This record gives sequence, C-alpha cells and structure tokens, in this order.
Amino acid sequence: MAEVGASASTQESGLQCAAELQIWDDLGWEAWLRGRLASGPFAVPGPCVLDVSEDVILSYPQSDFALVEQDLRAAFPEGVARKLEDAIRDEVTTCLTVRRELINYKKLCLHMWKAGSTVEKDLRQLGSFFYIDLVAETQSEEQRKLYSDVSNTMNECRGAVSVIWDARYFGKAICNLPRHPDSGVPWKFEELPESLEVWKSLERARQFVSSHAELDAYLALRWGRRMQEKCSSKGAAGEETAEDGAEASMPSKPPAKKDLAWKSERVLVQSPLSTDGLHELLKAIKSTGLPLPGAALRYIELVLIARGMSKAMTLRTTLRRYCFALRQVRASAEEVRADLRNLLDCQPSETSASAGLHSFCEKYWRMMSGVVAVVPEMLQWLEPISELRGDAERFFVSGAKGAAAFVPRGFSDLLQPYRAFAKEHRGRMLEALSKGKWPKSARPNAQEEINLLPCRHCGEKYTRLWLHRELCFVCEARLRSEGRCPFNDKCGPASFCPHERLCAVCEQHSCEECRLLRGDGEDVWQVVGHWQPAAVFLDFDRTLATTKRGGSPLIGNHSVDPDLATVCGSHGCVQIVTRSSRKEDILQFLAQKGVPISRVHSLKRDGWTSKSQVIVQEMAKLEAQGGRGLFVDDDIKELTDPGLQPLVDAGRLQRFLFVRAGGKE
Repeated sequence: MAEVGASASTQESGLQCAAELQIWDDLGWEAWLRGRLASGPFAVPGPCVLDVSEDVILSYPQSDFALVEQDLRAAFPEGVARKLEDAIRDEVTTCLTVRRELINYKKLCLHMWKAGSTVEKDLRQLGSFFYIDLVAETQSEEQRKLYSDVSNTMNECRGAVSVIWDARYFGKAICNLPRHPDSGVPWKFEELPESLEVWKSLERARQFVSSHAELDAYLALRWGRRMQEKCSSKGAAGEETAEDGAEASMPSKPPAKKDLAWKSERVLVQSPLSTDGLHELLKAIKSTGLPLPGAALRYIELVLIARGMSKAMTLRTTLRRYCFALRQVRASAEEVRADLRNLLDCQPSETSASAGLHSFCEKYWRMMSGVVAVVPEMLQWLEPISELRGDAERFFVSGAKGAAAFVPRGFSDLLQPYRAFAKEHRGRMLEALSKGKWPKSARPNAQEEINLLPCRHCGEKYTRLWLHRELCFVCEARLRSEGRCPFNDKCGPASFCPHERLCAVCEQHSCEECRLLRGDGEDVWQVVGHWQPAAVFLDFDRTLATTKRGGSPLIGNHSVDPDLATVCGSHGCVQIVTRSSRKEDILQFLAQKGVPISRVHSLKRDGWTSKSQVIVQEMAKLEAQGGRGLFVDDDIKELTDPGLQPLVDAGRLQRFLFVRAGGKE
C-alpha cells in the first residue's frame, strides 16, 4: 500500500509540474517571459538573456552562480527552479573555483616571466662582459671556465623562462576563451603540444641531434679541404682554382635547426572544447526528469551561455588538455636531453670543437635541462587546480599590476639558481664598469655600431643592451644606493623600497615589509578576501569612481570600478575618504549604482586637513579589537603621508596604490 501511495504521489507531482510548465508551450511564452524579466519581483537587471549572441555577450554579467539562480527563479516555479539548480550547482561551482585559481596562477606566471626576462638579460650582459674566444689558446683556464659557466647558466635560464612564458600565455588564453560556444577556440589548443613555445626549442634540439653526425662529417670534409694546398694564382682567365673547385664540389650543409612556420595567434577554430561543457550541463538538466518543453530548454541553454557557465566548463577541460601537453613536453625533453648527453660524453672531433658544434650541443642540453626542471613544477600545481572541488581552499592570490602574491607552502622559486648566479658575478662586473672597463660590445667603434644611445644622466653612449630606461648601469646603481628612484626625480624616498631598492610607482613594486602594495580593483578584491581587514578606506576620484579633481559624479557619464564595487558589497565596513566636497552627490551616485558603503568622509566638508587624520581617528575606534585597516588610493603622496607611519609601523594599516586596469591581465 505504501508503494502504491508513493507512486500516486509521484504521479500527482509530475502532473502538477507539467501544468506549471504549460506556459512554455503557448505561442506567447516569449512575451510573458520578457515581461517577468523586465519588471516586477522577478526582474533581472541588465540585458535580457533571450537576446544573447556572439556580438553582445560581453554585456552580460557572468561567473557567479547567483546570476543563474536569479534567471531560473524568474522563469520557473520555485520547486522546478530548485531542481534545475541542484542538477548543475556542484559541477558549475567547481569549474568557477578552477577559474578563480587559474586567474591567480596565470598572474603569478606573469610576475615570474617578467622576473625571468630580467634575469635572462642580466645573464646576457654577463656573457657579453666576460666573453672570450674559447677556441683561442691565449685565454687562462679561469677565464674559459667563467665564460662557459655564464653561457651555460644563460641557456638553462632561457629554457626555464620559455616554459614560464607558455604557462603565462596559455593560462591567460584559457581564462580569455570566447564566452559563446559558437565562436570556437584559439587554434593553438587544437594543436597542442606543437603550438607551445617551448616545443620550438624542443624540435630544434631534436633536429640538431638527428643532424649531428651529418654536420660533423660535413665540417670535417670542409676543414680538410681547406687544409689542402691552395693555388697561389688563378691561372689563365676562365680557369677555376683548386679552392674554387673544392667549394663547387662540396655537399650542401645539413640543416642544424628546424624552421617552423608562423601563424597568427588570433585565429579561432571550431572545436568540441567549446561545446562539450554546455552539452554536459544540458544532459544534467535533462536527467532531472522534468517535462521541460523545447522552449524552456532553449532558455536554460541561453542562461548557461550568457552567465559564463558554459565557458567555465570549457575552461576546465582546456586546462586539462594543456596539462596533458605539458606531460608530453616533459617526456620528450627528457628523451632529447639524454640523447644530447650521449653526444657530449663522446670525445669531440677536432673539427667539431673548432667549429663550435660541441658548444651547440652543450647549449641545447642546457636549454632542455631548464625545461626538465620547470615543467614538473608547473604540473605540480596545474594538475591539482584542474581537479579542484567547489569548496576547496584557495591556493594562490596574485595581482596583475604588481600586488603581492600569496602562494601555497611548497611553491618553489623557479628562478632562484639563475638569480643567485647573476647576483654572484654582477658585483664584479659593476666594479669593473665603474673603473671604465667596459666590454667592446657596450661601446664599439662608430664604424662597427651606429645604434648607440646616450645615458641621460652621464651622457656616455652605449648599445641598447647596456642601458635600462636610458640609464647606464653605473648611474642606475649609484642612484639606487642613494635610496631614491633612478627613473623619476619627483618620486620621493617614501615610495622607494629600502628592502629591494625598487620604486613602487615607476617599477610597479609591491613590498609586504613596507606594507605598500600596488594593483587594480581585482587585486584589491583579492587582498581583502585574503587579509579580512576590519575596515577598508577607499578614495573616490579615479579610484572607486571615474570622476576627477572633485567633480560631481552626477554630471557626465561616470562609472564605478566593478571589483571595488564588489568589495563594497561584500565587506561590512567600507568608508570613502575624499577631498571632494560633493558629499551628497557621492552618496546619491553610489545609491544609484547599488554600491553600499558605511560612510563618506569629505575633508573639505568635515574640516579635516589630510586623509591620514580621518584614518587615524577611525582606526583608534578599532584598536581595542586589534583590527587592521586597508587604505586604497591612487595618489602615492596620500599613502605615504607621515601621519600614517605609526599605524604602518605597528602593522595595523596596509596601504594599496590603486592603478585602474587598462586591460585584463
């Protein structure tokens, strides 16, 4: 009897559900739905989901499951909407978590790539400074060893940096995948691993290994013929000399490296990557057993596309494909590296050594060593990211504009060996340069090099390799040692980090010890989520809003930074500290934009002379609880006001130099 009762109840529930969904079978369903989405208790702000297309999809808010819930509850009865949400919630929130971690990881890779490029340039300068002719017998063994060490370290660093560059490029490309499945995906994802930058070095190293014997034989023949007796004169007109005949009969030189064709990165191709995730979500929707009409299913599909849920699924699948490509790179690099090691272990022939063939073999072996060292480190974090669950703890917090990065325990400093080597020998080089002992590559003769540029501080002319932002190394080092920015005289000592000897303004530097970070709105959002400050103090003009110099936000077409607006909505104590006197206009503007804040402090209206006075007073109210504050402003002078220094020294105030994002990093 119980089973009969349960069956009857299920049947009755199904009939009720079918009746509730009957509106979707009517011809006027679209007009009915547009009316509900436009006004009333279920109204959804922004463009209508029914109008989403490739051309306008970027106008739709995305990447928050609450948006999907809002769309579904506006179109379906509560019980039906809840079943639909439950069917896809776990999968979607998991993919959004993967997206969050990958965004931060690719920003961290950006910082590592920039640092790697700097170290690589330092090593190139050392190589230029300590250069010697290895074939010549006039150099001491110490000089030969030093130059070989510099060259080997530089090539190994180059291999490591190429892997980091790929991680940065593909991480960003994955995060920036087209949101509409009809757009396709960048062609590079369909041609992995061959489309990786590091694969080019791998292919050239493989080509060198396969051509090594032919190259050695060719060089031996060429060098042998040159040793033959040469004719002292050409002889009769039209006669060729022995040398000419030897050159004419020489076989063609085997290719030392593989030439690879260029192809634009912006080409999109159709791929299952862009559609499989959407189909998987729709399959989960159908598995609920709800009698959904075709129009209802189409609406759900549009919601998943417009709100970025389809893209989130694609993102995770694409990341897994990239991880598989990295595993292929690791296996191939280890194989080629072993082949190169075998060649190096063999005694080089006289011609191989004199022609530099053995040095090329060492070069490729070092590059593959750099690749083999870094790829496993990348996989150590990318593979767990691709398998994260929705409730997983955060791994990475990183900003694009120079904000401090927070990494999990066990994350390796991939560039430390190369940075340490450059630092070890850089002092010796700078000491020699300060005494005027510049290498020939820095200051060649006028007839050898015409692209010489003057140092804007001392006026001496050098090649581009030996200048940094129009400063020679000696002048730059001297200015840094004096504790001031070498690039802008207007930067005071307060913005110059004494720990790393870098300028927060000119060099986009962040320092946790100085408690002075730099970044855009997304970086602020990341830091607030990580530190959980008791109070957030925001500047208004050119920070939270696009207004300038105290202008009214109600005049003209002004907007708010979306990430800072999110901070305002999620944090309980956000206070505006501004020099603008438009206090009422600011309150009205923020209310219109739906941005909640605790209070607006207007220096001119409230009788303050500096922002530091306001912040010190507000922080005093939190002193009993030991609360920390975060001060965000676009003006370095406000952040370095001496009145804030006691709070900074006590560790109670973090300062954040805001830089409005010019594009997604």
